[in-house]
Amino acid sequence: MTTKDNVLALLLSQNEQPLSGEEMAERLSVSRTAIWKAIQQLKQEGHDIQAKSNVGYTYFSRERLNAEGIRKLLPPSLQTIEILVENEVDSTNSVLKRRAIDGIERDTLLLAENQTAGRGRFQRSYFSTPEDGLYMSLYIHQPQLVSELVHYTLITAVAMAQAIEAVSNKTVGIKWVNDLYIEGKKVTGVLSEATTNFETGTVDGIIIGIGTNVSVPTSHFPLELQSKAGSIFPQGAPKDFHRHQLVAHFLTAFYDLKDHPERYLSDYRARSFIIGQIVSFDYQQQRLQGKAIGISDSGELLVELPNQVVITLSSGEVSLHYQ
Repeated sequence: MTTKDNVLALLLSQNEQPLSGEEMAERLSVSRTAIWKAIQQLKQEGHDIQAKSNVGYTYFSRERLNAEGIRKLLPPSLQTIEILVENEVDSTNSVLKRRAIDGIERDTLLLAENQTAGRGRFQRSYFSTPEDGLYMSLYIHQPQLVSELVHYTLITAVAMAQAIEAVSNKTVGIKWVNDLYIEGKKVTGVLSEATTNFETGTVDGIIIGIGTNVSVPTSHFPLELQSKAGSIFPQGAPKDFHRHQLVAHFLTAFYDLKDHPERYLSDYRARSFIIGQIVSFDYQQQRLQGKAIGISDSGELLVELPNQVVITLSSGEVSLHYQ
């Protein structure tokens, strides 16, 4: 066996616990330089090995997320994005909101293997399982008017739909305004929030949280969600799939649509399976029902009531009544 092979075997035997270069050199009777070269070769082959000063090297399983694994899949134009990966957080959106108080100077993507207090719209809790999902938040450091926040939600939904289709060849539909579905089950939710400057009426930054069920088996969902929630790969992800691919496809699509906004609305409308359906919703303290007839250029849902009056919904939630 080569030094590289021996180093890999030692790291794997640690079960994701660190091992110092000095100890590896002693065990293998080679120099520290030889260990370092072997580590670099392994990294180039795609192995996720993290180094920490005064601690050593840690080998993470292939399923785990890491910043460099994502970065190497991104085009040159996106290399300036800061990518952060945490093992566990309360909520990726909440972490970025706290960081934004001290100032975030560039677009930042935060991913977590697990969330202890993930949340969706209307402060609902978000079901998540470690390594079977993809939980991330993207901070956009580009001031915009608060009223334009909805566009980022729509762009995110389209970009994530395109990313899922790129890795799975499955058709993804969108339920207004921010839920992605495969075969009638929700697989992704999007939560957009703004950090605002009330003096100027502008947004200092936009935080877009995305939760996706990647390979959660149906039986792992709470009983009350099993008929509603789904995964991209409910029977297990293909062996050649890594969540890094999904992240990279999403970022590439998101920034392409952001720079060419004329493209996203037609895609969003084409994916919107709510159009032509009867929906119910709360409006001015009333529960109303009508037919969803379209998506406006501002991303609002247009609903025609039985009396032919058309209502424009800019936020809220609708329930479907299939015809």
